[in-house]
Order: sequence, then structure tokens, then C-alpha cells
Amino acid sequence: MPASRRSFLTGLAAGCLLPGHCLAASGDARRVASLDYGLANTLLSLGQPPIAVAAADSWSEWVVEPPLPQGVVDLGTDREINMERLTALAPDLILTTPYVQGLRGRLEEVAPVLTYSIYDQDKQPYRKAREATRDLGRKLECREAAAQLLDSTDSFFARLATQDRNRPSGPLLLLRFMDARHVRVYGKGSLFDDIMTQIGLANAWQGSTNAWGFQTVGIEQLAEAAGPETRIFTFEPLPGEVRPTLEESPLWTRLPAVKAGRFSVLPAVLMFGMLPSALRFARILSAHLGEDGHEG
Repeated sequence: MPASRRSFLTGLAAGCLLPGHCLAASGDARRVASLDYGLANTLLSLGQPPIAVAAADSWSEWVVEPPLPQGVVDLGTDREINMERLTALAPDLILTTPYVQGLRGRLEEVAPVLTYSIYDQDKQPYRKAREATRDLGRKLECREAAAQLLDSTDSFFARLATQDRNRPSGPLLLLRFMDARHVRVYGKGSLFDDIMTQIGLANAWQGSTNAWGFQTVGIEQLAEAAGPETRIFTFEPLPGEVRPTLEESPLWTRLPAVKAGRFSVLPAVLMFGMLPSALRFARILSAHLGEDGHEG
């Protein structure tokens, strides 16, 4: 991959992820807790870092960038929130998704709650992430920062779509391994599918998906979608037994795409994220395709 292309992708996407100027990020900054990684990552991109995040200790494994600022409190898992810790922090606002709707009553005893539904039966996570970003900009008095994030995302995807329009690439199959025999395959309703559409790449998986945009299948069920022209991608982190087991698995090694050497492991990308995760996914994927000699 030419250094100029790598620099373009890295520099442009990094610019999209830089925190913008937030009107509420002055002396009267709101103290916001987030029970969702995607919402927390959006706060960072708006220049309004959260004071606390569910599962903050695992951020570097699943979200990666940008790193959480020092001092962000870990609230425990999203289904087992440490309510005593949250109460002691006295947040001004708590951000959630419907995934933790059962906790809403208890959360409202601590602070006002804003719930954003990004992944649901509508299966339009990119559009809903944009709407939520714009709404957060209004609620947190960060309209300028939100507009900047939306505009820079549009610009980045438009440039990728133009730059890569003539690449002779086959369809892509996006997976996450649950164990050595089962995967989540991402299709309609996933952030990955939406962003591939934005930048002009085809998804090989046309099967059914749930409200989160994936279907869990055995690897033998990938045969039809994983033809020799398909490129298969999975993401770190991989379960510990996957790498050694796959090498010995005839179910896996006989897949046409695998036999053709068209399988790669990419760095971690938050699969249920919002615009910052969309940018990271597009940058990593496009850079990898550009480095692959037979893909242009």
C-alpha cells in the first residue's frame, strides 16, 4: 500500500475522531454517565467525556480508540450496574439503550435518563447513529461539534467511495467467532453492512439477520456465501481456541474463500457502535483492502 494512501486514510479518519469544541465542556460541563460503549464513544468525539462507563475496564479490548481518559469510572457490566457507585458519582445525566430498559426505574432515581435505540427492528443503525449524534449535540449544547462530526464522516465516506470505486474486489463476508465452530455473520441491520454500502462495497451475506444485524451460524453454513471471490474478515479479539482449531478444521479449510487465501483478521472494531466506530471500521477495512495486492 503506498505511503500516501495510508497517510490519507489515517490522517483523515483521525481528524474525524478528534473531539470537537463543546459549549457544555467549559466550567459548567455536564456530568454524564453512559451504559453503552457507542454512546460513550460519541461523547468523546463531541468533546464531552463521560464520567463513568459500563464495562470501562474492557474498553481497550473492544472499542480501542480513542482511549478512555484517566479517571473514567467503571460501573460494572451493563446488566449488573454498580448502583452504589453510580449514585455516589451524582451524574447530571445517564445515557442508555433499550438493552438495559429493565434498569430504567432504578436509574431515574439517580439522574435523568436518555435512551437511544440504534439497533432495532428498523435495521438502520447508521441513520439512527446520525440522528442520535445530532440530538446529543442539542441536549449537551454541542451543536457545532455534532455538526462537525457528521460532516467529517460524510466527507470521509464520500472520499473512500470515490477513491475505491474501480477496485476489482469481490463481496465481503464479515464474521465474529463465538467459538471454533460458530460465528456471528453480519448482514442487513449491522453497522458493518451500512458502512460498506456507504463506501461502495458488497456484503456477501444476504441471509436473514436479527435486530442487531447478525445471525449466528455454524461455519459449515458459510459455504454458499464464502465463494472463491469472497473476502472473509473477522476481528480481534478471537476466542483462545479459534486460531489453532481452525487450521485443523475441514469445515473451515474447505471453504472456497479460505482455500483461495482470502481470509484476514482485522483489529478490533466495536460492532454495535456509532459514528466513531463506523469511521474506524471504514478506515481499517479500506486500508487493508488497499494493502492486498490482488485487490488493487
